[in-house]
Order: sequence, then C-alpha cells, then structure tokens
Amino acid sequence: MNAVSDAPEVFRFGGQNLNRYRIAYLSYLLLYPVPWFIHHKPTPSQLLFSFCALLVFLPLYFSPYRKDKTYGLPEIIMTAFLGFATAWTHGDWLVYNIYATGMSARIRKRSHSIATIILLQCALLSFCYFANRSAIEATVGVILSLVTYVGTWMQWELGYRNQQLQEAQHEIRTLAATAERERIARDMHDLLGHSLTVISVKAELAERLFLGNPERAQREIADITQIARTSLHEVRQAVSGMNGTSLQQELTPTRKALEAAGIALTIQGEQDLLDKPQSSVLAMALREAITNVIRHSNARRCMISFECDPEGHALAIKVEDDGKSSAPVPISEGNGLQGMRARLAAAGGSLSLHQTHSGLTLKASIAS
Repeated sequence: MNAVSDAPEVFRFGGQNLNRYRIAYLSYLLLYPVPWFIHHKPTPSQLLFSFCALLVFLPLYFSPYRKDKTYGLPEIIMTAFLGFATAWTHGDWLVYNIYATGMSARIRKRSHSIATIILLQCALLSFCYFANRSAIEATVGVILSLVTYVGTWMQWELGYRNQQLQEAQHEIRTLAATAERERIARDMHDLLGHSLTVISVKAELAERLFLGNPERAQREIADITQIARTSLHEVRQAVSGMNGTSLQQELTPTRKALEAAGIALTIQGEQDLLDKPQSSVLAMALREAITNVIRHSNARRCMISFECDPEGHALAIKVEDDGKSSAPVPISEGNGLQGMRARLAAAGGSLSLHQTHSGLTLKASIAS
C-alpha cells in the first residue's frame, strides 16, 4: 500500500470551511444597533437607511467566500464608509468598522494589511472626535477591532497554510503515482525485453536444430516454455512491487541466453559478493546489459566481472563484449539504458559506458 495515499487528511480550519461560520459572524451586527433600537426608537426613515446600508454590506462581506479570494481595498473602504455614514446620521453602526478591520486581515500582503488597519483605526478615532463620541466608545471600538483583526488573521492564515499543505500532498500523490508508473515501465522493459530476446534466439536455434538434432530442439523448446512461465511470474512480481531477483539467480538464465546466441561467457570476480542486498538492483542491470549484448553487439565473447572498491564499500558489475566496430560511434541510450541508469541512481549507484574498436564495456556500481 502506498504510504502517501495513507497519509491522514489535513485538518481543515479556515479556507473553504470559513463558509460554515460566515453566517454566525453576522451576529456581531447586533453589537451596536440593539441598544439603539431599544433606547432611541428609530424612525421609519432611519430604519430604511440602515436596511439599505445592510443590503450594500452583505454582498461585500460574502464576495470572497463565493470566489475564494482575499478582500480588496474597495470592499474594505466601502464597508468602513457604511459604518461612518450610518453612525453620523443616526444610530450606533460603528460595528461596520469592526467588520472592515476583520476584512483587512485577509489582505495577502501583510504590510498592506497592517497599513490598512492603522488607517481604519485612525479614521475611527477621528470620527469619534468630530462626532463628539465618548472616549470610552472610541477605546472599545479600537479594542474590538484589534481583537477581531488578530482572530481573523490567525484563522485565515491557518486555512491558507492548510490549503497549501493539501496542494502539496496532492502533488506528492501525483509524483508518487508517476514514479510508480515509471518503475513498472522500466521493469516491464527489462523483464520482457530480456525474456523475449532469449525466446527469439532459442526459437531460431530450435528451428535450425529441428531436423538435424531433434532432441536438442526439444530441450530448447522446453527452455522457451520455462522462460515464458518465469517471465509471467516476474511480471506479476514487478507489478506488485516485489521484484527481488538476485545476481546469483540471474546468472543461470544469463548463461543459457548467451549459449543460445552462440556467445562464449566468462565470469570473473568474487562470487561471495553476489548475495548482498544490493544485488537485486545490479541483477536488473545485468539482465539489460546481456539483452543488449545479444541484440546489438554481434559479439562472440562476453565477460562478466564482479568487484568491490579497496575498502569493500561498493559492489560493481562489469560487462564486456568483443563486438567489433570499424569506428566507435556515440552511444545512444534507449529506454533500457535510461531505465538502468535511473534505477541505479535511485539506489545511490552509477552507470558508465565505454566503447572502443574492440567492443563495449558497461559498468554498473552501487554503494553497499
């Protein structure tokens, strides 16, 4: 099971979930007007004016929730203006200034947000001074505005960060799925490319031997059947991510494949290195290297060498063939070599290729 897909869901507080609370926040509209309704008995014209101001405010308040964006200066300025206009003519509608302050907390650039709240509080203090409002009213208005600003900013910032985290998790899942597809593609190329090459070589050999040496032809056909079954099993393992072929296991089909292709094999090096855990990666590299020798080299001899560095900290495999070329040409890396290089790099290893007139040398190494 993929560890990324099993990751817990991000705790969502803020962001889109602010929609749950937007109606509840409207209850603060009663903070100032309720005493006005109770003690001052507003006239119908005053009620109509206040209702019209409310109709203008609501679209300003809900706009970012519909479009999932921050508040802009026009919405903030208009909201503050509604508060000062209604409070100047009648009633205690300075609560709009508190809403404007909360809106300013949702300005993305922090310096602009702070500058906006400072201007709003200066406007509130100036209004209270020229409208002959009490110092207590001005102080309470400033304190409530600052508390609203801090609370809104913390809530919205948390929602914004969680949204970024959700996007990052989605990106990780996408990358993990892509990496898994690439792994399966590399394994399919290496497994099927090698197996089909060996089957093709053995089928041609069996066809040539059918009349002159039918017993040998039957053995080759039996090998083809066994290779096909083994390939099917390896494909299933590769798809499930359980491919664990070792170098020791890979040597037997390597000998048979080269023998069927008429290529003499020589093995050198320390055989006790073959069971190290890293040999699974090198086994796939060996399989691709032998496939290329059979397909492209026209070689008659192939030598496989196993070695480690002087400190014994690395395991390496070297494949040399005597496929002669009139002039060395640049090596074009196809899907197989690219997949081999990527697989080795993921395991902390490396791949080197060297071509001369006398053949090609491929060396794959990996740290122990």
